Amino acid sequence: MAIVEVRNLHKQFGAHEVLKGIDLDVSEREVVVIMGPSGSGKSTLLRCLTFLEEPDQGSVTLDGLTAAAGAGKRHKELVRRIRQNTGFVFQHFNLFPHKTALQNVMEGPLSVKKLHVDDARRIAEALLAKVGLAEKASTYPAMLSGGQQQRVAIARALAMRPRVMLYDEPTSALDPELVREVLQVMKDLAVEGMTMIVVTHEMAFAREVANRVIFIDGGIVVEQGSVTEMFDHAREPRTRRFLNMIAKPNDRETDATGRV
Repeated sequence: MAIVEVRNLHKQFGAHEVLKGIDLDVSEREVVVIMGPSGSGKSTLLRCLTFLEEPDQGSVTLDGLTAAAGAGKRHKELVRRIRQNTGFVFQHFNLFPHKTALQNVMEGPLSVKKLHVDDARRIAEALLAKVGLAEKASTYPAMLSGGQQQRVAIARALAMRPRVMLYDEPTSALDPELVREVLQVMKDLAVEGMTMIVVTHEMAFAREVANRVIFIDGGIVVEQGSVTEMFDHAREPRTRRFLNMIAKPNDRETDATGRV
């Protein structure tokens, strides 16, 4: 059963058509990695899934809730419920600078779910411990490293108890030595069975964790398949060129065509 269903999704900015009829199904507990060149529509697709960008055409279904492109009171209520069931981790951490790590994680349960402050604090403390930051609960974002801030952002998204986690290049703003700590948290969530859609160029992460890899270019799904199918036996020349371009030296022992 698909927990996420996207049908004929279109999005245009002015004269530029960014998404050109995207169809996508994601099963429960599946980890889907989306790759593609800059400007291919990856981030716009994620933002359309939660209607942070309003699609021009098409529909999004999340856990049985379907919202189609359009307006109206019923539409707005469906979008609100979809957002409550979706955790979104952005490239930039977007933490409240005047709140501690604990207060940042508590914010959603308090303001959206209307939990009692003691319950919200208990959830936030458990999640900070989960991402390895229990000792940073009273620390403000400015005093945290980029990797620590992103882990707080993940804990904040998890505090809403989402059915699906979306990640928009969550490590691209981090120094290389900080990337691993964030990816490890994401790997742990995948092992626990969290459904995840991840826009990333971290090929090693995708090889280890992804159930499926999707390559998007020019606003369309060019190709998709298992890790082996995509990284070792990609059919489309565009896919092979892209994967070879982003491969790190130790990934190039075997290129996307399977040649040494």
